[in-house]
Amino acid sequence: MMNTITNTAVAPSFIPGMIDNPLVSLKHKIRTTHLYMRPVDESDLIEYIELLSDPEVMRFVGIEAGYIPSYKEIEQIHNGALQAWKTRGYGRWSLFDCKTKEFVGFCGFRVEQGVPELICMLHERFWGRGLAVEAANACLSYGFETLGFTKVKAFTRPDHNRARQVMNKLDADFLNYVDFHGVEGAAYLIKPDSIEF
Repeated sequence: MMNTITNTAVAPSFIPGMIDNPLVSLKHKIRTTHLYMRPVDESDLIEYIELLSDPEVMRFVGIEAGYIPSYKEIEQIHNGALQAWKTRGYGRWSLFDCKTKEFVGFCGFRVEQGVPELICMLHERFWGRGLAVEAANACLSYGFETLGFTKVKAFTRPDHNRARQVMNKLDADFLNYVDFHGVEGAAYLIKPDSIEF
């Protein structure tokens, strides 16, 4: 695994006036209590490589759970995340710790059968701090308030307890166990009344 990358060269520049406001967005940039969130950009490829190469992070992810994508596959994932903002007007945010400016992971949306799907992935060292819920709440609030979403889907493996706890904390409605691209998935639906703006 790669060494931890410091974000000295690519650390986000904080927008003046954002520090005092608990949730502010400007050109898709969001500031929460602990996170600075901005749309994925070209400089995030190295961060994606480190995150998606971690076996613990990938344990419940993908069609084949635990599969570590190749460099080329990660490049394609990253490029897809970049293109989403250009073609759909929404996508994934890169997450940075407000204090240390470390890359935390990503959270945001892709599309599943024409409906936005919430996705979130954090480095293991940030687990257990409530950051997935904080990031997901911010993304959902932005999706419903700014982007006009009326509903959002989410899927996780049935035995991925951490992800299912996040769904519970988001007050997501569990729908059923479904075939999700050939993999059993726990399907959830999130509506605007589930989220505190």
